[in-house]
Amino acid sequence: MPESRPPSSSCDTDATKRPTRLLDMLNPCMKGRKRRCGRPTAHDTEELDQYLLEIAAGLFVQHGYAGTSIDQIARKASASKQTIYRRYPSKEALFIAVISDLTGTVLQAMAATPLKDPLEELRHICTLLLDLTLRPDSLGTYRILIADGHRHPSLLRQAVEAIGQPFHNAIVRLLKAAESKGQIEPGNADDTAARLLTGLITGWPLEDSLFGLDPLKSKAEREVFFDRAWAFFLRAVGGRHGLPAA
Repeated sequence: MPESRPPSSSCDTDATKRPTRLLDMLNPCMKGRKRRCGRPTAHDTEELDQYLLEIAAGLFVQHGYAGTSIDQIARKASASKQTIYRRYPSKEALFIAVISDLTGTVLQAMAATPLKDPLEELRHICTLLLDLTLRPDSLGTYRILIADGHRHPSLLRQAVEAIGQPFHNAIVRLLKAAESKGQIEPGNADDTAARLLTGLITGWPLEDSLFGLDPLKSKAEREVFFDRAWAFFLRAVGGRHGLPAA
């Protein structure tokens, strides 16, 4: 069950301050600046939002979803619970925000991908996906979902919608564009092809990483593996490098 929101109050107070990073939650001070009177600026608010997400992410990875509470996050961030609940109505919403923040840059790149050479753009997107999958913070998120997802079905569903579905949709979009330009054979631009491609690129590295092994430790190893997997995919779909002549 997500934590319920506490009764609202007129102000946020917290007597405990982090000695290395004092924060006034009503008027954030993220870089040692003196407190300013009046409403916080948009920049202050953005910095505070990011700071809270970073604190929450670290605690979720360290203690798991079930073992982390809003109280813990508030204490670690020297924030009041009201500061957090004004932004996120529940722990579940905060966890989804942490995941979205983790993947946001890659998803934005995928959404903005041009279609001048869809197959080459798809290759680029898949390299980003492999890199993201093997990041320590991503692996920590995977472990949380494996350990606690069955106890919180809605959390797992929202995580899939926030991460898996956007990646899947972008891959299908690029496959269809490649098919329409004659870069892959007809019939290979569907959900199944997208899932097979994702599994080919990330399946083994993710599995070994979750088992505590350390596959593809160097950039060179990762590139060799990716190039081999991409070549398998191209042969399977009849891929053609570049665009056909006009």
